[in-house]
Amino acid sequence: MDNRIIADLKESYGITFNQITPVKGGLLNQKWKVSTENGELLVKQYSTKRFRREQIERIESALQRQIILEKYGVPCPFLWQCGSRVIRWLDDKTAYMVMDFRSGKTEKPDTITIAQMRSLGSACAVMHRAFSQLPELSAKSLPVFGGYTVNSLRENFNSCITKCPPDVPVEYRKALFALEPILKQIDTEFFNKFPRGFAHEDFHSGNILFGADRVSAVVDFDRNCYSYIWHDIGRAILSFALEGNRMNAEKVCAFLEGYSQHLELTLSNIADALRLSWCIEISWWIRPEFFGECDETPKRFKNEMLWLTKHWFELDSLLSS
Repeated sequence: MDNRIIADLKESYGITFNQITPVKGGLLNQKWKVSTENGELLVKQYSTKRFRREQIERIESALQRQIILEKYGVPCPFLWQCGSRVIRWLDDKTAYMVMDFRSGKTEKPDTITIAQMRSLGSACAVMHRAFSQLPELSAKSLPVFGGYTVNSLRENFNSCITKCPPDVPVEYRKALFALEPILKQIDTEFFNKFPRGFAHEDFHSGNILFGADRVSAVVDFDRNCYSYIWHDIGRAILSFALEGNRMNAEKVCAFLEGYSQHLELTLSNIADALRLSWCIEISWWIRPEFFGECDETPKRFKNEMLWLTKHWFELDSLLSS
């Protein structure tokens, strides 16, 4: 940890500690668990190589919403503030934040239990209900990291086909052409049925911690923004209920049961949430570099998109079987 951050923790927050432990995870960002006399904290330094200053300022706005969510009972870490801000700038290249450290473990489709899945659905609904209490935006624009329309999907597909060099992996080429039947049947009204509002927008297995039978914390709210809220639902189902090439209908129903304790949701809604996730994420993960040697995380996401492409027209029956 940068000595300037150590000094500023004491000067600005009154934090002194006896141990600093690096925490893995987070693309280019750095994290440390800090042990103090009053408990454990997490310090996160943002990468100015990954984020421009204006992007970090958008994250500040997102974290201000997290503060409100925590007060509404969403299981997310308490954020420390200095003045009215969460993110501290020490200079143009050093920005960090402090939050309470939340214990728990991440789960995968083959390890998550039915009870944990039910708790996940409940936590997701509590989060969405709390998000809905936030003041309405004056300009309701979709996320700055992507606009999702039929035209943008087709334009991306046509661009990928046009620019596809002859030496790309054969499996990538097959995956690309498999998208066409889906794109042909999506009409301009497709997105209109999806509810919009604030959403987590990064609601995958790496950002949810579990205790023995329930969610202990939802973390990493950096991307929360005005969006399609069902993307959180589709992403959660893909991350936790898709076991290899098989969708575990029992786990889907457990999520539905938990969510429905707080907000209305049906199996048909979940099928549509999966299709929405495909529309949002397909251009992220169906890329040539993920069809060769690559890290496990993008490989998993790519395989989820391939599964959705293959089963797009039968999702409703798969979820109820």
